[in-house]
Amino acid sequence: MRKGIAEEGRQVCCRSRPTADRLPNVVNVSRPSDDRDAVGCVGSPNKQSYTHNLALKAKLDGFRKQYPQSIILYLDYYSAYLTVVKNARQHGMTEVYKACCGYGGGTYNFDYFNACGSPSASSCANPSQYINWDGVHLTEAMYKAMADAFLNGTYSQPPFSYLLSRNDVQDEKGSIDAMLLCR
Repeated sequence: MRKGIAEEGRQVCCRSRPTADRLPNVVNVSRPSDDRDAVGCVGSPNKQSYTHNLALKAKLDGFRKQYPQSIILYLDYYSAYLTVVKNARQHGMTEVYKACCGYGGGTYNFDYFNACGSPSASSCANPSQYINWDGVHLTEAMYKAMADAFLNGTYSQPPFSYLLSRNDVQDEKGSIDAMLLCR
């Protein structure tokens, strides 16, 4: 990353490692009584992501000091995801664990051997009520909620409002050049 900042540009976008503790493909293969947190999520992948993100954030803070002329954008995917999941109903989502597209049964509607796209799989009637699409990927509704969390500034450092106030990251129409920011 240091080489990229030094050689290529002033704008870098980096996102945190997501939490995988609620994805049906992870929850489905873990034993229910082992390695769960207070809300029933798988603990060890969550702890690994959390630890990784602390180290990443510290490294990015160091780069910001070393390259003060650069914009180093950090998107806290981990925290945004957890916040949206904890407040799923406020976003119109009622299915926190179950996949929308899957084989049609079980607690999570997920089976590695009958995944979404296989002849035995079907999709739900209202994907906007689901966080997870197929056991691995999120639904459009969840991605929208995540994007809103980033754009309102709560889970981006620096906040997007700061980036909008800078002339050096805007095109002639005043829009942020996303290609410059997220390489």
